Amino acid sequence: MSNQPRPKRPPLTHFLCLPLVNDISLPQLESSLAAFKASIPPSPAKADLTEVQRRYQQQRPLIPDDAIRPVGTLHLTLGVMSLPTSQRLDEALRFFHSLDLAALLRKAEASAAQKKRLNATSTWETNSTQTTNDAGGAFGTTPTEELPQDGSTPSEPFTISLESLHALPRVRSATILHAVPVDPTSRLYPFCEMLRKEFVEAGFLQKDYKRESKTTRQPREQPPEQQQDQPPASPPQQPPTTEPELRPLLLHATVVNTIYIRGRQRNLGGRGKGDRGSPYTFDARDILSHYRNFYLDDDRTVPRSSGTVARDESSARSNDENRHGPESPLEEENALARAELGSEEKRQGYPFVWARDFRIDSLCICKMGAKKLDPEGNTSGMNARLGEKYPVVAERSLDFREID
Repeated sequence: MSNQPRPKRPPLTHFLCLPLVNDISLPQLESSLAAFKASIPPSPAKADLTEVQRRYQQQRPLIPDDAIRPVGTLHLTLGVMSLPTSQRLDEALRFFHSLDLAALLRKAEASAAQKKRLNATSTWETNSTQTTNDAGGAFGTTPTEELPQDGSTPSEPFTISLESLHALPRVRSATILHAVPVDPTSRLYPFCEMLRKEFVEAGFLQKDYKRESKTTRQPREQPPEQQQDQPPASPPQQPPTTEPELRPLLLHATVVNTIYIRGRQRNLGGRGKGDRGSPYTFDARDILSHYRNFYLDDDRTVPRSSGTVARDESSARSNDENRHGPESPLEEENALARAELGSEEKRQGYPFVWARDFRIDSLCICKMGAKKLDPEGNTSGMNARLGEKYPVVAERSLDFREID
């Protein structure tokens, strides 16, 4: 085990992302966030509270308003960067504009088609074996699928839906709730992986450092809004390695982040020692259960219930591993990464749809730190609707039909 201290992480200044707000998604996201906010249950009562504290707590929702992210900030983070000087920023921008995004998408299409072909072949072989066992002989033909050959036909833009709800770092003590993008063509995830690899190899995206201890939880790569203005981390229990690693890509849209709660105090009715500045955590089990299996029908138009999230006091409540997946941050991260854009949700029921069938229009480099927009700053009222927005320093279209 190495005894070398972990190098100080450079200041994070920018991040690479896919914005999720446009003319199609905005009204849907506004409606969904309003419904989500109205459904938040009150904080559960604690046995050791005084009567005054109990009355105060009954008026507080489990998730404070400050933790719900403004609609204008919603995006998918591909990675974070440290570009502290104008020279370093210019280098990153030149690299950003030099990338052949259309070629990357064609590779992603080939990867998605190959994966689909392998899955189809595996299914065919399984069915063929079963047929042979049942009927004494095999029949049928092996499935075939043409892979993209060249770039003569412009690629269609990404059209996705934003679905479900997940918690980080742990379900029972969550600080972040996020939705996942679902791409029916399965191109978005490999495209983002290839794009991130290009930036990493060029030296622009930051990696994380992994602890060597197997008994302590692994630190995870946090979205830029979680890294912004967070209190200093506690010293690691075990000396970490000096070699950073790249975490699995976790495409997610942060809906709730308690880092923004003013004061961030855990205790009610007082400011106990060490409370100020510590993360506000909450039990997300009931909320996840509600939103991960929200509809009754396959078309996802009929909700199971209306109103606030109901508390579940049944015996199934204790079986968190089966209801909500792994409890470890690294296990949660890997499970979601393997799900690749929400395909895992199909086994859980009919998850909530935040916005459906909208295009991802652009790839951006943004500055850290969302800026509040002046509600009176424009006549269209768009500033009031968006609330906040990350400053964009570079943007490229993902409509390759226009490029070609």
